[in-house]
Amino acid sequence: MVKTSKISIVTACFNMADYVEQTIQSVLSQNYQNFEYILVDGASTDGTTAIINSYADRIDKIICEPDSGQYHAIQKGFNLANGEIMAWLNADDIYFPWTLSVVNEIFTKFPNVDWVIGLPSYLNKNGQLVSIKNNVASFPRKYIRNGRYKEGFAGYLQQESMFWRSSLWERVGGLDLSYNIAADFKLWTEFAQLADLVAVSVPLAAFRLLPFEQRSVKQKDIYDKEISMACKGLTPPSLAWQFLAKWGLPLRCLCRLAIWKKSRFISYSKESQAWVLASSIRPISKDSLSGLLLENKIR
Repeated sequence: MVKTSKISIVTACFNMADYVEQTIQSVLSQNYQNFEYILVDGASTDGTTAIINSYADRIDKIICEPDSGQYHAIQKGFNLANGEIMAWLNADDIYFPWTLSVVNEIFTKFPNVDWVIGLPSYLNKNGQLVSIKNNVASFPRKYIRNGRYKEGFAGYLQQESMFWRSSLWERVGGLDLSYNIAADFKLWTEFAQLADLVAVSVPLAAFRLLPFEQRSVKQKDIYDKEISMACKGLTPPSLAWQFLAKWGLPLRCLCRLAIWKKSRFISYSKESQAWVLASSIRPISKDSLSGLLLENKIR
């Protein structure tokens, strides 16, 4: 019998009536029981609050009040959390039905793993699953610690599919609320000071593609400034990589395929019928070459 650790999930939202119900349902429909769900609404005016309240008997804690933005709301939620494992899920993203059971089994079986990430996967505006990145990438701790996971270099880390031990969160002191848009990026650099990010070979969550609505796109200038602020004092990429990064996404993707680093990963063994923790040298790219060719063909 696998131990069932308590998992704390926080969702922060503001005026997300078009999507928040799918997010809530994806959490409440888990085939895993020992979790708490904390939902923090910043006093929405579009019907979001009514949707949330319709699930009040199944959500552990609901806060509906004005706040100072997304990260303030997330921090507020985690201040009420008492799970051994933590994550936040944005109000337009979803978990898969197996997500929490897989996460629990992994953290229970591997006590030396503090932080994991699933395969990136994507929804369209209509909630259809449209893409799953098909490569179990290497996530070298040094690269995360030095802020390499950003647009021009190693690509973004997918927050929605990350889970970590509460002890790791406590050691870094939670989110740095001086950041309005890039506090998650700053958090990953701090986590990587203390722990490896371990890749899991299955998708754990899906990110909804809303390119004209997401803050990091609408406020790109501010986002880029905050990324620069988070990277101040960190070791920059090599001059060669900085040069190649300016030549556009296709070349950056090829560079990621060419950079191989050793890191740990978790995958399911069909032979032993169990999750296995291993280590190997793999590219930092989340795409395989065939995946990139397919994406380029249909672009």
